[in-house]
Amino acid sequence: MKILVQVGFEPKLTFLCPLCNKEVEIVYERANNEWVSEHAGCLNFTVVRTLPRIGNDDLAGSLVFLGLESDFSIKEAVEGLRLIAKDEPDQQKRQKIDSGIKKIESKIGSAEKNVMPLADILKAGAFGLKVVAGREVYALVWKYGERYYGQAMNADIKGRTMLATDSLDEALRYVSYWLGYWGHERILK
Repeated sequence: MKILVQVGFEPKLTFLCPLCNKEVEIVYERANNEWVSEHAGCLNFTVVRTLPRIGNDDLAGSLVFLGLESDFSIKEAVEGLRLIAKDEPDQQKRQKIDSGIKKIESKIGSAEKNVMPLADILKAGAFGLKVVAGREVYALVWKYGERYYGQAMNADIKGRTMLATDSLDEALRYVSYWLGYWGHERILK
């Protein structure tokens, strides 16, 4: 299906952040073919238009997902930026990259702190959670009806890749599992 839009039309979603109650605006970026918004250091949001299938069921659920980045994914992003900064000849650009690195590093430990406040939001079903584990591995967790569903996304992952439960506690354990997926007990390649 192709949707034709008027020149200058900018698809966007606007809503209040469930943590800080400030307005959030998500704008569709055609270049990256995705909906992503960084919300003033509070939370990241993304739009998932088609949820994963679990078994033979097409499940409905949240459209907007709150981003939780694991410490590993944050360190991975910082490492990539440091490589870019090292090769950047322009001093001003390098300073901007270094400033971005400090901002990103300040997020270490924030996902674990936000899990419990986000539990009530997940329970309400208005938003899902996108848990970024790192190395292009992430898990989506959402509520549909009275059940919680989750699915990890990346073909090469091992572990608890799917979730279907009536228990919020079990859904939160699934979130914690993916936040710590690349933890010290795993051998890093």
